[in-house]
Amino acid sequence: MKNFEIINNLTRENHFKRLIKSFKKSDEIVIISPFISTDKNFFPFQEFTNLEKIVLVTTLKPKSVDQYNKVPLFKYLYDLCRTNSIELEILIENSLHGKIYISKNSGKYIEAVITSANFTNNGLRLNNEWGTIIKDEIQIEQLQSNVLDKVFLRPLSLREINHFLDVLKKNPLPKQDNSIHLDLSKKLVFKSNPFKVSSKVNYWLKPIGVSGDFISFDRVFDEIDTNLHFSKTRPSGVKVNDILIVYAVGHNNIVSIYRVKSEVKSTKIQDDRWPFFVVGENLTPFYGQKWSIYNIGISNQRDEVVKKRLFDVTPSGKNSYGSLMRGADKLRITPEFGHYLIDKIVKIDTEIKTNSNIN
Repeated sequence: MKNFEIINNLTRENHFKRLIKSFKKSDEIVIISPFISTDKNFFPFQEFTNLEKIVLVTTLKPKSVDQYNKVPLFKYLYDLCRTNSIELEILIENSLHGKIYISKNSGKYIEAVITSANFTNNGLRLNNEWGTIIKDEIQIEQLQSNVLDKVFLRPLSLREINHFLDVLKKNPLPKQDNSIHLDLSKKLVFKSNPFKVSSKVNYWLKPIGVSGDFISFDRVFDEIDTNLHFSKTRPSGVKVNDILIVYAVGHNNIVSIYRVKSEVKSTKIQDDRWPFFVVGENLTPFYGQKWSIYNIGISNQRDEVVKKRLFDVTPSGKNSYGSLMRGADKLRITPEFGHYLIDKIVKIDTEIKTNSNIN
């Protein structure tokens, strides 16, 4: 068996035929495509008699015709799946550009098509498109997780779709696309735990920069991951999957949120001022591009929580940053405060990527 295959629309075995062949063997399929056909009958879902679940990941771009085209299709798919006892999950991810089609049966992955072809008639049949078919289960599972883990919004419910249809009726499509002002993205609901943070992890405030060498306001923090350094005392309390809320010394603004993805390491450099470090996965890179304009600081956020008497900021209940102000390289905060900061920054991160023209 070949480890991978190339598929293209210049042969009879185009994307359309290959997906039908693959989906007929499946009880669960995952369709990941920013563009999907507005023709409700272009793809023969009714032929897949073994199908039990469909996961659709797509976009719902604000102030665009995308909203007018897709919401009626969502309604059609829900009605179709309900009639045929198929579970449907519709996920919105507005930074989506890749196209992936995954087939599963009895909990096992059959194959995944990674391609340039959108889920449209032209994309799957007529356009000059190429894709790669992989069959390695571990790779497919990781591929699916990489996409789904970046979806911070709750799956669309039938109730929400019906509400969107009512909104569309009250806001008819303008004759010119550039005059669309409707923004359904503001009505989408965030997951309660968007990063799937375990209850066993710790949350830390982590300073970067030093007195006399502050982080400049024009610096961006949009790297995939980065080394986050600690002082000469090994940070024994910091472990893999902990959350580091990183802020800039001096003005105290939060620059991004990171998940620890490595054990504590050493630079092994003699007399290094910051000899220990962990690798941090950047969870909010879009916010990290524009952090300086939002003024979300560790002090003003603490004051906001304390004033409203929502919960304690620190485990001791003193709600003081005394050790950080004296030069400590980290401070543990309560999970409640950690979630409070995450929720606020994730919403900004999502808004930025939703409204960005990402290439």
